[in-house]
Parts: sequence; structure tokens; C-alpha cells
Amino acid sequence: MSALSRLPRLMRVLLLMGVLAAVPPLLTRVAPSLFSGLEANIVGTGTYLATAALALNILMGYAGQISLGHFALLGVGAFATGVMTSPTRLALPYLLAVPVAAVLGGLVALVIGLPALRLRGLYLAIATIGFSYAMEQSVFRVKGLSGGSGGIDVPRPIAGSFTFLKTADYVAILLVLLVAVWALDVNLTRSRLGRAFQAIRADEAVASSFGIDVARYKLLAFVLSGAVAGVAGAMYGGLVGTVSASAFGYQFSLLLVVLVVVGGLGSRLGVVIAAYVFAVMPRLFVDIFGEGIRGWDLIIGAALLMVAVRNHPGGVAEALRERKDKRTARRAQAAGLTDDPNPATPALPQMPRPASRAESTPLQPGQPVLRVSGLTVRFGGLVAVNEADLVVPRGQIVGLIGPNGAGKTTMFNAISGLVRPTEGRIELLGRDVTADPGHRRAAAGMGRTFQNIGLAKDLSVTENLLLAQHSVAEYSGWEALMSVRRAPRVERELRERAREAVVALGFERYADTPVRQLSHGQQRIVELGAVLVTAPELVMLDEPSAGMSPGAAENLAVRLRDIRDQLGRTVLLIEHNIPLVLDVCDTLTVLSAGRVIAAGDVDEVARQAEVVSAYLGEAVPA
Repeated sequence: MSALSRLPRLMRVLLLMGVLAAVPPLLTRVAPSLFSGLEANIVGTGTYLATAALALNILMGYAGQISLGHFALLGVGAFATGVMTSPTRLALPYLLAVPVAAVLGGLVALVIGLPALRLRGLYLAIATIGFSYAMEQSVFRVKGLSGGSGGIDVPRPIAGSFTFLKTADYVAILLVLLVAVWALDVNLTRSRLGRAFQAIRADEAVASSFGIDVARYKLLAFVLSGAVAGVAGAMYGGLVGTVSASAFGYQFSLLLVVLVVVGGLGSRLGVVIAAYVFAVMPRLFVDIFGEGIRGWDLIIGAALLMVAVRNHPGGVAEALRERKDKRTARRAQAAGLTDDPNPATPALPQMPRPASRAESTPLQPGQPVLRVSGLTVRFGGLVAVNEADLVVPRGQIVGLIGPNGAGKTTMFNAISGLVRPTEGRIELLGRDVTADPGHRRAAAGMGRTFQNIGLAKDLSVTENLLLAQHSVAEYSGWEALMSVRRAPRVERELRERAREAVVALGFERYADTPVRQLSHGQQRIVELGAVLVTAPELVMLDEPSAGMSPGAAENLAVRLRDIRDQLGRTVLLIEHNIPLVLDVCDTLTVLSAGRVIAAGDVDEVARQAEVVSAYLGEAVPA
């Protein structure tokens, strides 16, 4: 271990900040000899565009939220910097103006993010376009705020007696700011924040089942993205010297979208490379084709966007990743390492109860882990679940069965917090959770699977097991972004727990493999491991044998008993495989047309005429 790695994390951060602070003076001596004023302007343009693209990548690439008016947030940062630093305004130092620009960018982005809690897709895109238009045509033209249509001056920074008048000198500051944003982005993606964003992008219901507050993290994604965009605006203001409303039109927001999509949604390096390419491209085209080509860079960018969406929606990064995946698959096939589509289910992870739930009073065998009373769910005039009762005693496997359309999944969703019940009461471990959102129920000890694999399929097996531990990752957002205090220690504990789960599942060779590359049976195993990694009190399985071969279903029956007998978990099971249900369940509850028509011992329920009628359509004798 090096001497640097033995230093406390905070001291290493302070040391890095000191090094970064010393970089601009050094670069100011080197930069002028490296490039001329025109070349420095191109590098500066690429640097602020890269920072802006990283900002939008947080929102679109990580969290999956659309913004087609993001360049207006750069305007917020640029005008804020002008007000802070202009000699005719506050005349404050540039380095003080940058964090203010970040704060204002984040606050304005918070306002934009509020519609995202209800709007999606096209409607959210229209809302962000409206924001951009309103800012350009109205707010940025208020004379007292932004200097009116003439704009506002943004002077270059001053350090002691030295003024960064030359563009090559100022570029040194821009590069340091880009490095700082890059480091922040790295910390984000390696923490619970970044994993939460990617889970929301994959599936909001799955994210909620892992204990993620979807609404809160959506807003947080907007705030972080807006703060970084504010920094990019401060960089842009100092580069051009004077900012006006016309510099923040809608077409520049489209350019940011092009950079993120062409560079690769979620690819940090890809969007930065794309930004520098687009900064160089206008000058390169003029040198090759003459002045007549000037202004065509946006048209060419739009064409590249269409090509990327058509062939590789993930941009250049996805194209490179696909080539790598194909090479890996060919090598595996040549080595005879092809996967069995229905592998035997290995041992399940034996995980201790997390510290956040370790002090809760354990229930005695037979006491109800879950009690549902009079549950009714209506969708308009349709009654999907009608006054249903359900009791799940501790240490048992309870089956919830019924024909298609009986309301089983709706009841599951109501229990797990994905659907709000119209009437009724839901108790988990003796506490009323009817009004609690899904992420709080997950944190309280409820874990569930989904019919269509509840995983973030673009993440690796290990990353999904880390994601599943979101509710027990107890450190704050700023600790995650700065990688200080509790965050590094907790992350090490989570990764060790994930590693143990990978070993227990027998998936060591797939630890870093994206889930989407695994077979259906393997994905089911990883999903079950993700549910069990936090040792939930109640394990809710929604058709776990779907898509499995008969042999794999037999192995599943063994593992369900292991969950009950060896891991000590309580199981609520929805399953259409009736032989499997009869084999493993202790009690059954039968739904038909939203009503509970039978409940009790497996053998007794299976022989009831009303149950047989519900499945086979036979007439019930009087």
C-alpha cells in the first residue's frame, strides 16, 4: 500500500484540491506556447461543451429523464457569473461566482424537475422546451437582471496581480473545472446515487422495490445536472466575455442532446470526446471546404444524431461495447464455455440481517409477517381487487393463486406499494404500512421479484447486487459526491456483501457481466439473489418459474424450501405452476375476479369445488 493511500480520505481530497489550485498558474506558462488564440478558443469551447454535456448526461444518460432546454441552465450560470463579477455590479471574485452559478443552476433545475414527477416522454420534452423558450425570450432579457438585449459583461478572473486576459491562460481554469466535474461524476457513478439513477432509468417499479425514493431521486438528478450546467455557464461566460439572451437559443440545447446521444448515453468519456470533436468540427470544415460550409455543423450534428438513433441508440460507446461483447462471446464459444439456458439453481446467499433492522424485535413462528384486511383496488369503474384478506404467518410459504385476470399481480403491487389501494389495511411486521410508499416498505423488510425480471439489465451482476442494498447504504448525498466520511467505508461493506452473494450463487465468472447478456434462467437467479442480499423479512415472488424448464422448476422448489428452512425467510408466492405450488406451499389463498374464494391448508383448498370451477370452468354443484 502506498503512502498516499494510507492518508485519510478527507486529507487526500484536500491534497487533490491543492494540486488543482496550482495547475492554472503552471498551465498559464505552458499553454501560450502550445496553441494560438484561435486554437485556445477551440479548446475552451470544447471544454465548456464537455462540462455541459456531462451535466445533461447525468440527467439523460444516468437517470433517463429528457431535457430539450438544458442550454438555458448554462444561461443561468453565465448571467449569474456576470452579475457577481462585473465591475458595474457586485465585482466579486470569479472563484466565488462559480459555486453561486452552480447553486442557482441547481435551484432552477429543481423547478424544471417538478413536472418530471408527473410527465414523461414527449410531454416532459415539451415542458423543457417551453422552459428554454421562456428563459430566452423573457427572463434573459430583463434589463435589471441580465443587462437587457445588450447582455452583460463577464470579466476574466484575476489572481493577485495576474489577470487571465489571454484565452490560453483562461483555458487553464476551464480545464481544472472540467477535471473537478469529471471527478464528481466518477464519485456519483460509484455510489448509491448513481446506481439509483440508473435503476430509475431501467424501471421505476424495480427501483422502488429496492428502496429507492423515485420522486426524490428524479428531482436530485435534475438538481445535480442543473448545478453542473451552471458551472458550464460560468465557464462559457468568461470565455466569450459578454453574454446575451440570443446566445442561449433552443438550437444550442439540441446540440447538447446530440453530444450526449452520439457520445453515448451514460458514457462519461464518450460525451467528452464528442464535445471536443464538435468544437473542432466547424473550424475543420471551414479549412477543408471554405467559408461556405460555416453554420452547417448543427445540420451535420443532427444527421449524426439520426444515424446514431437508427443504428446505435447508445451512441459511439454502445457500438464499441457491442463489438467487445461479440469478441467475448466468440472467445467463450471457441473455448466451449457456452451457457446452459436453464442452469441448475445454486445455493442461495445466507446473509445476516442489515444493521438498520438488526434491533427490530423478531416475530415468533406463526405470528403474521403480513396481514391484509379488506383490500380493494379500483381503476375507474373496474374493481381489480375486492375486499380481499390475506395472512402470511412467519416461517411459511403462502401461495396466492387464481386464473388469469383474477387480480393477483394487482394485489401484489398494492402490498408492495406500487399501487395505491382504494380501501383496506396492510400491516407489515405489525405496523400499518398502508400509506407508506414502496421504497419505505422495502426498507422495512419487504423484498419482491417481478414477472419480467426486476433488474437493471444494463448493469452488471455485482452492480445489481449493490443496487439491491440501496436501503441499507447509510450515507448522505454529499458524502457520496465527495467520497468522504462514511461513504467509502459503507461502499466497501456493500461490495463485500455483494461479493459473498456472487460466490454463494456460483456466479464468480459473471460478476462483471451485464445482466442482459445472461440467459433467462440466470437472470432469475440473480434477481432472487438481489432480493435476498438484504435478508428481507418477507420475500414476495411473482411467478418465479415463468420461462423455466421442468428441471429448473424442480430445482426452484428446492430453493424455495431453502429460503424458508435454511434462511428463515417468509415467502408469499404467485405461481401458475400448480404442481410447484402444491409441492412447496404451506397454505393457499385463491383469488377469482378480485375476490378471495378460498384460503387455508393446501390439500383442503385444492379439493374445494369453487376452486376447481375457477380454474376449469366447471359448474359448482348446488
